[in-house]
Amino acid sequence: MADNWSATKAKAQKILGKGAKIPEPRSLDKLRDDWWAAFAEYQKACEGLEDKILALQKAGASVKLTLKQFGDKLDDEGFGLSEKDKEDAKKIKDAHDVLMEWVQDMQKGIDDDIDGLDELDKHVIDFRKYKPKQTTP
Repeated sequence: MADNWSATKAKAQKILGKGAKIPEPRSLDKLRDDWWAAFAEYQKACEGLEDKILALQKAGASVKLTLKQFGDKLDDEGFGLSEKDKEDAKKIKDAHDVLMEWVQDMQKGIDDDIDGLDELDKHVIDFRKYKPKQTTP
């Protein structure tokens, strides 16, 4: 990492001699302040993204629980047919199987999405670990 400006200027002045005039970079304090303000916004954005990912995961969990409840209701559903009638009983079972397959597929999709969001969250957390090497000009 480079020295700060004062140390770098002193080294150059020593090489050039006391009579040499070294120009000053413009607005170092403002540039440093702008850098740290931008970095703070970066960190805030990462934190905000973590919050959004968590909200998505919570919403997914809610959908999954709602689907589970729907599946539980389907277990007792006769669809307005008579379970005592052999033909109706077969229709009920077949319809139940089709509907439950859909519920299970939807739940699996939600699980996959939540897992994917978990992986994404780990990357965002890694982004937040970034710390600049250059602390002051």
